[in-house]
Amino acid sequence: MKEQIGNSDGLRILIARYRPRYLPKDKENWDHWWKDLAPSRELWRAYIKDKKIDWPEYKKRYIQEIKNNPEAVQLLQILSSYINNNDDGNIQKYNNIQGQEKMYDIIQEYNTITFLCHCKDEKYCHRSIIKEMILSGLEE
Repeated sequence: MKEQIGNSDGLRILIARYRPRYLPKDKENWDHWWKDLAPSRELWRAYIKDKKIDWPEYKKRYIQEIKNNPEAVQLLQILSSYINNNDDGNIQKYNNIQGQEKMYDIIQEYNTITFLCHCKDEKYCHRSIIKEMILSGLEE
C-alpha cells in the first residue's frame, strides 16, 4: 500500500480489516475503506500469519464469509451492477452502508476501481477473489 496514486487508478478502495499503522492518516492513499470486504481476523491469521491453510482452502472460506455478510454482498452488488451493466437504465442504486452518499453515484465518476490491501501478491490475495466475484456477478 506504499505505492503512489496513479492517474489511472480511478476509485481507490481499501479492503483490509485494519488501516496500515505505518501510514499517517494525512497520507492515506485511498478514497474509501470497506472493511466488510476484508477477510475475518481468524481467516487472515490462518492463511497469512500462521500458514495453517493453503490458497484453495482460504479462497473457499473467504467466499463463504463474503456470502454470509449482507453488507459485503451489497457492496459487491453495487460494483457488479456498475461494472457488468454500465447502463443507467438497468442499474439499481444502492444506499451506501457506511455513509449517507449513494455508492453508485460515487463509482460512476470513475472508469477504474483499484482495490488495496496489505497482501504483496495479488494472485494469492482476497483482491483477486473480489474481482472474480464482481465480474461473475457474484456467482462465484
